[in-house]
Amino acid sequence: MIHQADLITNDGIRIHYYDTQLDKQPLLAIPGIGGSALLWEKALEQFQSKFRIIIIDPRNQGKSARTFQGQRISRHAADLAELIQKLDLSHIIGIGNSMGAANFWAYISIYGSDRLNALIDLDQPPKMINDSTWKFGFKDLTWANFPDYLKLDFGSGIYAQIDDEMFEKAHQFAQKYPYFPKSNYLCRINHAEQDWRDVLVNLKIPMLVLAGKNSPFFNYHFAYKMTELNSQISAKIIPECGHIIQAEQPNVMYEEVLNFLVEKEVT
Repeated sequence: MIHQADLITNDGIRIHYYDTQLDKQPLLAIPGIGGSALLWEKALEQFQSKFRIIIIDPRNQGKSARTFQGQRISRHAADLAELIQKLDLSHIIGIGNSMGAANFWAYISIYGSDRLNALIDLDQPPKMINDSTWKFGFKDLTWANFPDYLKLDFGSGIYAQIDDEMFEKAHQFAQKYPYFPKSNYLCRINHAEQDWRDVLVNLKIPMLVLAGKNSPFFNYHFAYKMTELNSQISAKIIPECGHIIQAEQPNVMYEEVLNFLVEKEVT
């Protein structure tokens, strides 16, 4: 049974989170923009025997409050910091899909990595806008078409068939707790204009980048490029997988994460 609770942030916004409350090392997960905890269900089944699982619904997503406030990555990082403080978490393994990974990088840039032991990045490069310094950004996004390009509907990002039961649950959940892209557009803009390479160059904890080989959003070679930034960064490519790795290939993700933690002696 997973416990559900709310955090009221210091700017008065209700943030929903899920917590198995087990006496184990915490694995703190963040979905990508527009996502919720539901698509982590199969991954949670894999990880919960070894870890305490905590999943946060970022503001404007899942069961968290809809608000015009704080549509920026730094505020998402502050929300994360408040939850970590509330639950008094340490030795955290952070795992973020898409913008969820960026939330962790923002957190580290502001609060440091003392409470984190390792990071897992699920299909998110450190830079979204393609330019002369980075060729592995989001689809055809450049400074010339930014930010209007982000108004387009790019779909779910899913390539592989996901579990039918989980998909149906997610569909019903989305109808009950809909996500409104237009209302969260400023967050997408703020996310897309960031460049986290300076944070990753100075990263002091091991990080595994898992890229979906069939991601419709990113060229998977970005993961290899990230390893050039810092010897702490490792990369693996997940075959037959799109952008939502935790839902499309939860078993493969689990094995890759465990292998990484053992290899890096993360405890």
